[in-house]
Amino acid sequence: MFILSPSRILASIFVLSLCCSTWLTCQSSKKSTTPCRDNPGLHATLNVQRGYYGDPKLETLTFRLMNDSNRVLDSSTSSWKLVIDGKEVPDIGGQLWMGPRPTGGYDTVPSGNTFQFGKGLSIREYFPEPRDYKIYWKATGFKSNEAVVKGGVAPG
Repeated sequence: MFILSPSRILASIFVLSLCCSTWLTCQSSKKSTTPCRDNPGLHATLNVQRGYYGDPKLETLTFRLMNDSNRVLDSSTSSWKLVIDGKEVPDIGGQLWMGPRPTGGYDTVPSGNTFQFGKGLSIREYFPEPRDYKIYWKATGFKSNEAVVKGGVAPG
């Protein structure tokens, strides 16, 4: 028997709703800039949530990268950038994109594949002021949705 955790169920619902809303947008506008069957390629999403494995001093960023084309596409991690309030975040030493990777890495995305990974960012370092920060993820070939992070020092 295959049982999904509540977080996987919510993630699946989110991806399904994103696909449905994208399909509806594509149907209603011939000049749509959203991904659809007429615009296959790399598509990215970014979700944010306070806390990372129980640590309220961190913000969880969940990155998803999908290839809905019929060929392998280059996602070149060297071009990946995190943008906060319109400014690229410096990634000294490549720490933003470190961590476990799929076999073969993230540099190419096979047709029909979706990669997902998470990162915990220090609220104090990345989002120090008590205000809303607009954040997105981009690279050569894709740009994610814009998410909002509530800044300010977390309790604890």
